Amino acid sequence: MLKAATTKALYAGSFDPITRGHLDIIGKALMTFDAVHVAIGTNPRKTRTFDVEQSQRLIAESIAELWPEARGSAREPLFGGALEVGEYANQSLIGYARRIGATHIVRGLREASDFTDEFNLHGVAGRIDPSIPMVHFICASQFLHVSSSTAKELDAVGEPIDWLVMPCVEAAFAGRRP
Repeated sequence: MLKAATTKALYAGSFDPITRGHLDIIGKALMTFDAVHVAIGTNPRKTRTFDVEQSQRLIAESIAELWPEARGSAREPLFGGALEVGEYANQSLIGYARRIGATHIVRGLREASDFTDEFNLHGVAGRIDPSIPMVHFICASQFLHVSSSTAKELDAVGEPIDWLVMPCVEAAFAGRRP
């Protein structure tokens, strides 16, 4: 029972859109693991505000806005390849983790209600493949009330969302308005 020589974390979610809270968890994962793979999971029962391709672009742009050192140019990989952005659909979280070679799964916690859902996911994932541990990070206190849903709801009624999302995401919302 030893640590993997090289660690790679999978952080999966809808990221519709990516928020400052998500970025906080990504930052913690980058400080903990050798590589981090952020994956947009698609749920056919949900209607997305931004399509997967646009969400992938917003993730990369948000990371570059928050951490300018993440990339030297628009074509360079994020953090020299230590951060990847992908998509998974029609497979389990554990199946995707295996496919990309993840050694860990990262999840974010904001409040007590998140814990119940995460506890259940943790139990199921552990039964499917106990060799891929799930690691939970609690977001910084200023992000406890930040969610993608809140960003969408506030934007829809014309309230400022700069405290929830990065400028590129604000611009993407503005671009959707008539």
